[in-house]
Amino acid sequence: MSFRMKSTNPALSVFEKTENLSLGPTDEFVVGESQRMTANGTLNKTGLLILIVIVSAAWSWSYLPTHPAMYKPFFFGALIAGLVSGFLLASKPHLSSKVAPIYAVFEGLFLGGLSVFLESIYPGIAMQAALATMATVIGMLVAYRTGIIKASPMFKKVLVIAGMGIGIFYLISIGAYFIFDTSFSVNNLTNATPMGIAVSVFTTVVAALFLIMDFDRIERGVQEGAPKYMEWYGAFALTVTICWLYFEMIRLLAKLRD
Repeated sequence: MSFRMKSTNPALSVFEKTENLSLGPTDEFVVGESQRMTANGTLNKTGLLILIVIVSAAWSWSYLPTHPAMYKPFFFGALIAGLVSGFLLASKPHLSSKVAPIYAVFEGLFLGGLSVFLESIYPGIAMQAALATMATVIGMLVAYRTGIIKASPMFKKVLVIAGMGIGIFYLISIGAYFIFDTSFSVNNLTNATPMGIAVSVFTTVVAALFLIMDFDRIERGVQEGAPKYMEWYGAFALTVTICWLYFEMIRLLAKLRD
């Protein structure tokens, strides 16, 4: 029996070209219980990755205010490095134990830089975004475990299409920033306009619903006897979604505070 876990995370699914994602040289069903993916193992690794993100963000929080000239290179450098490591894991999940912590470091630097910048404009916004993100994760987990929201095939298709659209839009915005020194998303959709707030609410909802898909993929991986290294991959995918949710939360709060 072979096992396949197709990424449902927008940071990964945009770049998948086939229906099934190859898991590398050891994607066969694992018989030994100790060699199988477990829910507790995935949860522990997710906690470790989130801790790395927090520590990395705390470092950038303390560093950037005293080095204001480093904001832009620091911000975009961490963003690009995080994307590169994410793309690598999209095609080589068996490297998750090595690459996922590296991704967490760069994602923490990126979110820390964003947070300290917005905190200087809207005091207290970082803690508000963190608490809102935590509450949303818990709420989505409860909704998934109780069956209030089910990861049906149609649910997945619609959400993946929405995630791909958001991902493509962000890539175009980043490209526009570097090529034309402008960004459609920055100039128009981060302002506190009805359109900007509506777009931000939409992307935040999509990010939150992706948690349901991540929970479903992890649960199915455990049930189908995925290899042990898929704990790291599942933790990585869940960490990506949580970080994306925080990013959308703090942007939405900034618009509402404005």
